[in-house]
This record gives sequence, C-alpha cells and structure tokens, in this order.
Amino acid sequence: MPRNRNKTYEEQRISRIRMYGISVADYERMLQSQNGGCFICGKQPATNRALDIDHDHATGTVRGLLCSTHNRALGLMNDDISLLLKSIKYLVRAKWLNYIKPILSGK
Repeated sequence: MPRNRNKTYEEQRISRIRMYGISVADYERMLQSQNGGCFICGKQPATNRALDIDHDHATGTVRGLLCSTHNRALGLMNDDISLLLKSIKYLVRAKWLNYIKPILSGK
C-alpha cells in the first residue's frame, strides 16, 4: 500500500492495521505474543517501521505479523505449502551434497 506523505507515521500505521479489519489493540496483542518480532525470524522492526500484517489472500484472515522480507517471500511463493516444502527439500539437498561431496571424494 503506497504511503500518503501527508499522514504521520502513526496515522499510516493505524490505517494499515484497520485495512485488515483488526484494531490497534489486536495488532499490539499479536506483536506482544510474538515478542515484538517477525513470526518467522523473530527480528524486531527498525524504528518507525511496523511489521507487515500477513493475511490469507483467499479469505482475508490475518495470520500474524511478519517482517517485510518474509511477508514478500510467502507472497512470491503464492502461499503454496507444497512449493514451500519443495524449496526446503531443495535447500536441504544442496546442504547435504555440499557436506557429503568432500567425504566421498576423500578430501
């Protein structure tokens, strides 16, 4: 959502929160339950930056708060669990091959 430069940061934050059908108190409860950080990596946002409100695009249901990097990553994977699992399998396989190759070659 493009930012309106005429609004203060706090006004923009409240607008984004309400856009997803939750209250500021709901957002703050979610933030507290996540120890103030992204649900995936745990990193806290920089000053004057709020965590993204992650939601199911099909139902609109809010799932949690994510840093912009992980929110975009899920979006790029189209929230497709099978695609995410294949990505994990790919990363594990690559890690395993990098580990086992030197052993098999005797290095």
